[in-house]
Amino acid sequence: MRRDRVGVAWLGLGLLTGLLGPAGCDGTQTVSLTTQDFRFDPDLVRVSASSPLTLTIYNAGREEHEFDSPLLMYAANLPPRDAQAKAGGPGIALPPGQALRILVAPPPGTYLYICRRKGHANMTGTLIVE
Repeated sequence: MRRDRVGVAWLGLGLLTGLLGPAGCDGTQTVSLTTQDFRFDPDLVRVSASSPLTLTIYNAGREEHEFDSPLLMYAANLPPRDAQAKAGGPGIALPPGQALRILVAPPPGTYLYICRRKGHANMTGTLIVE
């Protein structure tokens, strides 16, 4: 994947999901999530609250998806609503073949994430921060 196709957003509070990878040299955890047609893979992730996460979400499907986590985005410091406006809703649009990278530091808790696109109602997942 080319670097110029990766969208970057920085969230001050925290965010979610994916496959927990090794901690980076700076102590961050690496988390990867793939959206496919009407599902997140994986749909359940557990991470530690002791260090920040780098979350990468890649759309491997044929449909445009939207990444949203209301509890985390409520207090997050997102850039001006550019990414949200493209989604047409509260989440971040993710066209097929593109990725989104988010740096987050979530407090302990359970965070749900969802695709809010019409017809994708069952496309959900859970991040548990312990």
